[in-house]
Amino acid sequence: MGIKAKIEFKMNCHWELTFRNVHTGIIRTCEFDNIMVTTGLNMIAKRLAQVGNDCNITYVAVGTNNTAPVVGDTTLGTELDRNTVTAISASGAVVSISGFFGVTEANGSLEEWALFGEAASGSADSGTMFNHALFSETKSSSETLTMEITITFV
Repeated sequence: MGIKAKIEFKMNCHWELTFRNVHTGIIRTCEFDNIMVTTGLNMIAKRLAQVGNDCNITYVAVGTNNTAPVVGDTTLGTELDRNTVTAISASGAVVSISGFFGVTEANGSLEEWALFGEAASGSADSGTMFNHALFSETKSSSETLTMEITITFV
């Protein structure tokens, strides 16, 4: 007879976006939360079980599809652009991730947002989706976009 234990935790993922106009210096910001998708939870389980060797979050991606995210999503509806994560760190039960798009990247009506890992590359729809958010913003070719994503385990 073995001992069984059930451990539950919650995870919150919060995005803070900063759009900076390179000509005027004007800054606008917005914030939103997202849902965790099943493939992202599977990445966490693999990391805990030391299964696989590529469970890192490595890319941030944006898309133009405004269909509501669901936990079974594995790609953005219409991926527009993605870049490598510029920084990632952990402190206690908080993971902080940064991403950046320059003036020539991710321009247009941005509707969906996600993090990717596990064999993700610079190609659209590659790798494993970690989370998925729906939030509407427009980025122009006069703006840079800095993203600060915070994942908190409670």
